[in-house]
Amino acid sequence: MTESSTHPAVRAVQHHAANWNAQDRTAWLALFDDSVTFEDPVGKAPKLGRTAAEGSWDNSFTEGRVWTLHPQRIIPGGQFEAAVHMLNRGQLHGEQVELEGIELYRVNDLGLIVSVRAFFEQPTEFELNPFFVPEA
Repeated sequence: MTESSTHPAVRAVQHHAANWNAQDRTAWLALFDDSVTFEDPVGKAPKLGRTAAEGSWDNSFTEGRVWTLHPQRIIPGGQFEAAVHMLNRGQLHGEQVELEGIELYRVNDLGLIVSVRAFFEQPTEFELNPFFVPEA
């Protein structure tokens, strides 16, 4: 990963991907404010607080499922936001899969992530954990 940005939201996204890919749950969770809101994906009821962050991690690293994050482009906006073209690569029960999306991040003045909005089309060739599937 390239040198860390000085823009707080870009830096948060860089650390988010690095800690996730290193499978460092503790460091990854430390990036989030206790009041974080996850809309992952947008279209599913928002998940709130520390339990939302923990749920995102725990439902991504289940038996037979491991995901890595590959920001393709991070575009800062204003003082506290960034839009990200994200490539998610997964190993789902031995099968390699990819999922592309646009993710929007907002951080607070401490640089902690307070909002994540993930936009992606639901895949048809593989099944996501129900935690990441919008209600019908």
